[in-house]
Amino acid sequence: MATSMGINAQSAKYQGEFDLSYSIGTGTFSTGRLNIHTIHGAKIGNHFSIGVGVGLDYYHEFYEKGELIVPIFLNTKGYLPIGEKTSPYLSMDFGYGIGATEGVSGLGGLVWSPAIGIKHNKVKFQLGYTSQELSEYGIGLKMNAIQFMFGIVF
Repeated sequence: MATSMGINAQSAKYQGEFDLSYSIGTGTFSTGRLNIHTIHGAKIGNHFSIGVGVGLDYYHEFYEKGELIVPIFLNTKGYLPIGEKTSPYLSMDFGYGIGATEGVSGLGGLVWSPAIGIKHNKVKFQLGYTSQELSEYGIGLKMNAIQFMFGIVF
């Protein structure tokens, strides 16, 4: 059945990514953040990839000092190749962020990020929206942002 859909074992191959981004906070609890993420998974044919990601998000405007949150997420991408080396894509991250420094220790919550991007050769640029929720004992906050990303695909 897999070969009838155009997918076979030879069309799936390892794909890794390393991303640097900056997110500009929006909404009631807006805070800017610097993001460093890596994703490891599989590219399936020319039109789809799936992988697991982990990162470090430094919220430099969080109260009086910065705080660090570690997101762990599933990433999916759908590509629409327009040439031999260029592919626009839609991306979605969905996972959980864990507070890693004193001010957010013990806090965690859902993180999700839809985005649109373009990959040319091994370089990608992406524009997205990201939302990180932090809660403890039913009390929480939601930090939303517009994200500008630059990455390398390997």
